[in-house]
Amino acid sequence: MGRPKLLLPYRGTTLVGAVADSLRRAGVSSIVLVTAPGDEPLQAWARDAGLLAAVNPTPEHGMLSTIREGLAALGGTAELARRGEVVLVTPADLPGLQPEAIRELLRRMEETGAPLAVPVYRGKRGHPLAIAPALLPEIDTLDLDVGLRQLLDRHAAAVLEVEAGDSGVVEDVDTPEDYRRVTGEG
Repeated sequence: MGRPKLLLPYRGTTLVGAVADSLRRAGVSSIVLVTAPGDEPLQAWARDAGLLAAVNPTPEHGMLSTIREGLAALGGTAELARRGEVVLVTPADLPGLQPEAIRELLRRMEETGAPLAVPVYRGKRGHPLAIAPALLPEIDTLDLDVGLRQLLDRHAAAVLEVEAGDSGVVEDVDTPEDYRRVTGEG
């Protein structure tokens, strides 16, 4: 993107604000935003928005290290599993993510008892990934170099794909062109 993107304006909020708003409107009670060390503006934004702010001291170790920091901020995988918490994992650059897609994902996961659920739009898997409590401790055993994909691979036959009604589950913002597309500019 060439500049910090998550705090860019988007429909009266920010890119990350839109994601947090959708999670809240879908009924998610605890939201953790994991940042890189030294990203004080994003950490301050998270605290001001009522989110838990966590820092990944080693972002160079990849997305799984970030996910682990977020889980630790919620008490860790064992505690979340004990409490029976379903965990949603999503990047913070999906501003078009809709609460309806999140609610439907969670509803279908509960209805079927699937250990993993993922929204799909026109054949493409998106986010958030929903992880059942029983699988959370496995995250601690995954190889950082491979990432969360290992969990999906280990349980491939049990992954529930839930058709999403819109592209918000797959449209992330990685380039200036992506940003212009989602904001309708240019």
